[in-house]
Amino acid sequence: MKSLTAFCITVLIFVACESKFVAPEKLIGIWWPTYEMQTKEPGGKWGPWTTINTLVAIPNMEFTASGRFLRDGKDGADCCTAGNKYAVSNNIITFSETKACPQVSCANCNDWKIVSLNDDTLILEVCNSRSKYARGK
Repeated sequence: MKSLTAFCITVLIFVACESKFVAPEKLIGIWWPTYEMQTKEPGGKWGPWTTINTLVAIPNMEFTASGRFLRDGKDGADCCTAGNKYAVSNNIITFSETKACPQVSCANCNDWKIVSLNDDTLILEVCNSRSKYARGK
């Protein structure tokens, strides 16, 4: 009876963890910006989704199976955000091989939170804003 109880508890823990955490394999692929953004309001709640207008195209992002992060097919590191390599743990994307920019004062935006991820949509939280991405074909 004790072994059956222990088995049931182990299964419940495994199922609970599976539903909360994103497997890195789901992230692999090319993601295109949808130009939809959400920011935090002064009270700390998320505001409505808005479509941003920009004169400069936002590059696509690619997460490879080998742990590389690319923007428009090139190394993804830039000043203040991201790096050339990534790892996922507890729905947080952590970057390494970052680019040093001593002349720039940056907020800590190296860790990106995966808010939502399904077959065709990715929502990332980076530095108090959320952005939507669509999976590339």
